[in-house]
Amino acid sequence: MKGTILYVGNFELPDKNAAAHRVVNNGKIFRALGYRVVYLGTVRDERFDGVRVSSYDGDVFEEAYPEGFRAWLKHVFDVSNVTSVADRIGDLQTVIAYNTPYRTFTALKRAFRRKNIPVAYDCTEWNDYAEGSLPKRLYKKLDEYMIRNRLGKKCRDIIVISRMMERKYRGCNLLRLPPLVDTSDAIWRQTPEAHPGTFEFCFSGTTSNKERLDSVVAAFSGISDPNVRLKIVGLTRDEYESAYPGQKELVERDKRILFMGYVSHEESVRQILSSDCYVFIREKTRRNEAGFPTKFAEAYTCAVPIITTDVSDVGEYIGFGEKGQIIASASCENVAAAMNRVKECQRTDKSKIADAFDFKKYIDETEKWLTGRNRKNSRADL
Repeated sequence: MKGTILYVGNFELPDKNAAAHRVVNNGKIFRALGYRVVYLGTVRDERFDGVRVSSYDGDVFEEAYPEGFRAWLKHVFDVSNVTSVADRIGDLQTVIAYNTPYRTFTALKRAFRRKNIPVAYDCTEWNDYAEGSLPKRLYKKLDEYMIRNRLGKKCRDIIVISRMMERKYRGCNLLRLPPLVDTSDAIWRQTPEAHPGTFEFCFSGTTSNKERLDSVVAAFSGISDPNVRLKIVGLTRDEYESAYPGQKELVERDKRILFMGYVSHEESVRQILSSDCYVFIREKTRRNEAGFPTKFAEAYTCAVPIITTDVSDVGEYIGFGEKGQIIASASCENVAAAMNRVKECQRTDKSKIADAFDFKKYIDETEKWLTGRNRKNSRADL
């Protein structure tokens, strides 16, 4: 073994959120290169002090997600939980901070400088939105500014998720990793759910300020064909109506719209595999351009045609044809037109998968990035 990499962040292992999927698949690259990977993630549904070893993996440590402003503030500035895990690792080579607040990252830099251990950063979003108290919301806006504009001056080794971030942090030792999958996992070879005679559109996710699910629903409701349906995975009807009260009557009237509610990640992938077209629509905001949608990578791996707007780097993977369609805007007219075009070409082979996002394709680039950690950059060591 070449030593241990410690991955730290607010991910919920083993597979409770997109952050968990990212760090697990990135970790597979590091393991393929001969490293042990240890994780320190969070648990949201329990309260406990300090850190503990998870019940399912001795290389996964957990801390309770902060509840309340004081606990959150301590979580930002106090890295003692991280150092306590690091102290249990005799051959620690690198700490990777996953989307941690800027002040958490600088505290980690100080703590591990004394140990002569580099701290890298895995950046997947520039997000200035937060729920909760006014101080927390204001701090989130400041933190996003600092991550976007100061991280590249403080951090030498950065993993980014998009070309926009790659351009912003140029001059650093950069590794661009989109959301990755492991195509050897059985999750991609599930038996699709049959629905003969029905063309099925699918959306999987939640309501957020990133999505324009309301445009998808409005566009679908305008299609008169009775042999189409829209499956919304991850939301109940009540949750959708709460988020979009103006469409309550519409979704109650249109029985072709099915709400699946929360399902496991495995079931979510099965629903995408079973569909004839995956639809996700996002506006071209800085947040959406800087990130990269995990569900796009999953739908692409399922070889499902995709209707989407041209956000982030998705245009590198699909254009206009059998892999899907990129539409000009999130307007209902554009979404409906794309839906009508796509539904004329029903999928016949649902056994294919695509490997563009397979983690094995990024092993060589990651090895180069790890080698590049040895170069000097005095600014980043301040």
